[in-house]
Amino acid sequence: MKKKFIILFLFLFGFNNNSFATFKYKVGDFVSGGLNISSKHSIPLTEGDWQVIYWYGEHIFRGIHAYTITLAQIENKTPIKILEISKVDGLSAIYGYINPIIITSTFKSKRHGCIERSYYTLLKYYRSKGATHNCLSIKHYDVNYELYEHNDPDRDLGYLINWATKNNLIFPKTYLGYDLSVYIPRKKDRWLTIDYLETPESFANYTSLYGSETKSEFHPQNISSYPKAKKVMNDWINHISSYHGLIELGLRIDGKYKLKFDNLSQVSENLNKNNKNNKMILDLKKLDDLYKSGVLSDEEFKKLKEKVINSN
Repeated sequence: MKKKFIILFLFLFGFNNNSFATFKYKVGDFVSGGLNISSKHSIPLTEGDWQVIYWYGEHIFRGIHAYTITLAQIENKTPIKILEISKVDGLSAIYGYINPIIITSTFKSKRHGCIERSYYTLLKYYRSKGATHNCLSIKHYDVNYELYEHNDPDRDLGYLINWATKNNLIFPKTYLGYDLSVYIPRKKDRWLTIDYLETPESFANYTSLYGSETKSEFHPQNISSYPKAKKVMNDWINHISSYHGLIELGLRIDGKYKLKFDNLSQVSENLNKNNKNNKMILDLKKLDDLYKSGVLSDEEFKKLKEKVINSN
């Protein structure tokens, strides 16, 4: 969740107490199909009715407006989908100030951001000189850590905790995630971020085994040992690639700024390769244990070892 850049703007430039009234949605509204973020641009919404659970907007100064809006879908007292959109418009007035802020927040962030992370399943981005970029990441979220345990002072999700407490909601232990950050001043004088979360249960009727980020079956270092989780993540990647294409269409992003997903088969191939390598290691370890216990002779161990290696 990326409310922090709005906080940065308010700190650096001060703010006007008049709320940003040009955004028509309010807390409690139900929205489906798409969310209009301007007269010409919209964000597509995945299937179902979404409820606005949080809204914040400010006119900062000199025509610069900032807002964050969060929507959710709830089932059995659990937020099964969460979508947070943050936007700052009118940045050309402070172009010299904004570039370092965007670069730091996007490419030098303490957590998440457009940076290779061990817990990312996929990172794709376009970046030119300066702050211009179109960047997405696909990953899993350790919900307890994100809400309560992280040590990033720029990230504050207290409003989600308060909302869940007020409505007697229980967060799941894991979300599948999609993060997007877009700043293309030649196309639109706007910095936009999107965070989209969905439970594995909602997306694929899959019940998560672990909540811990590092122990999760969705973590790239573990997923090869969990074929069902691997299939869920592959399906999530394909789902997000299509969804991101619709977002780019809604934002009118085209040409060199569009992200290409023509190597998705390679991502799947890498996951399958990891799975085969992991199986070979486990098979070799079993053989080694049998050999050390005296069950297998030297000759039997050698033959079976060669068979396992050749079959993989």
